[in-house]
Amino acid sequence: MELSTSTNICFERRQGDYIPVQESMRLCASAGYRKLDFGFAELALSSPHFAGPAWREEIGEIKKLAEELGLSFVQAHGTIWDFCNPGQNEEWCKELFCRSIQGAAILGAPWVVVHPSTGCCGGGPDPDTHRKNVAFFQEYAAYAANLGTGLAIENMWGKTRTGIPRYALQAEELLRLVEDVNCRQVRVCWDVEHGSIEGLDQRKALRLLKDYLVATHISDETGPDHIHILPYLGHADWEEILDGLAAIQYDGTFNFEIQHYLPGVPEELLLPALEFSYKVGDGMIRRLEQRKEWYLRARKRW
Repeated sequence: MELSTSTNICFERRQGDYIPVQESMRLCASAGYRKLDFGFAELALSSPHFAGPAWREEIGEIKKLAEELGLSFVQAHGTIWDFCNPGQNEEWCKELFCRSIQGAAILGAPWVVVHPSTGCCGGGPDPDTHRKNVAFFQEYAAYAANLGTGLAIENMWGKTRTGIPRYALQAEELLRLVEDVNCRQVRVCWDVEHGSIEGLDQRKALRLLKDYLVATHISDETGPDHIHILPYLGHADWEEILDGLAAIQYDGTFNFEIQHYLPGVPEELLLPALEFSYKVGDGMIRRLEQRKEWYLRARKRW
């Protein structure tokens, strides 16, 4: 297992413009990272090319830069599309979502992390939300498969703007969704920070999802208004999380999604802060691997 991080790790700034993905990649490579999660949601916000006709050329240039830096993409994050609640920009949301799947395939990312959608109807939850999600992911699983990649559905947290608990908060609900989609190109990305905010038993959640788990979002939180920070700086129970991953012998991506770790750090301190994050993640993986070995030995004794 090797540590990876999202390209959005150096994206947001409290003051000033977004940091371009290319600069983030260079900083990550200098800090020791070799595996990345490509953030299409951030690219859509910051790049004039991704919304234009030359977007494939931009992705090709990003792939070339990754090769020059010795980087590879172990997963990607698709653009956000609230497909259960279509609006006036529905066709554009669909276009960007499809571009993110195509872009992931160009970059060689085997999985695109995607959000489920929570249907709203008359001020309350739409009872058809589950069916709509199943139909959506069946359709785009086929689309992704034709391009040589797959979709990893992420567990959610919190409520919608109208106060409705989001769909797929619980591991049981996410498991039902993936089982009902019933496509080998659709699996699970478990976001441990979301699980922490919701107060879930993450050992139990990981046991339930172990046969479908292919990707992770690893970050910490101090509450719903302070998320995506470096592990050990918040409330997440890392003993529970690492033990839960070890117990199922997880060997997929261990991916930092910590874009709120660095926004206030001066640019001249970004590299040492990134180097520290790499050391933290590397140490977490070593602890996880040791715990996996302990479980293997224990099972042999049993």
